[in-house]
Amino acid sequence: MIRSIINYLPFTINHRQRRLGFTLIELLIVIAILGILAAAVLVAINPAKRTKQAQDAKRKNDIGALATEVQAFYVSPGLGYYPTSLEVLTAQGYLKQMPTDPTILPATKYAYATNAAVPTEVSIYATLGAPTTNTSGTWIWCYQTTTGKAQELTNTGCTP
Repeated sequence: MIRSIINYLPFTINHRQRRLGFTLIELLIVIAILGILAAAVLVAINPAKRTKQAQDAKRKNDIGALATEVQAFYVSPGLGYYPTSLEVLTAQGYLKQMPTDPTILPATKYAYATNAAVPTEVSIYATLGAPTTNTSGTWIWCYQTTTGKAQELTNTGCTP
């Protein structure tokens, strides 16, 4: 009889049924698992490498734009030669602003090499931070008017 009365009391204490929150141990385990997952994702993404790849993409894009304008200068009516320097492109309105390397401060222009005082061939290049061809040595992104294309080359391979 006493047992049946206890079962009908509204204040029976059963910790397993009346638990409303998480214990401290459960919260610590979840936080530890999230920390491990975050570290694994950070290692997989490798932000330093991605930053270098983004900077290389900007270099390649800038050199492509410069190559387009250098060719436009060459085919301008009556010229038939390339500019003596990249600054000529901004001075004559081919470019509004000269693109600069994304990592070198103060702002540094891209390298420009000519074959003569009145250039008939030129090359434009920049050193890559994360080359795709090979990771050893210094690699550059080079546009040459002799080939009409841009490509990764060793440091000494970009001549007009």
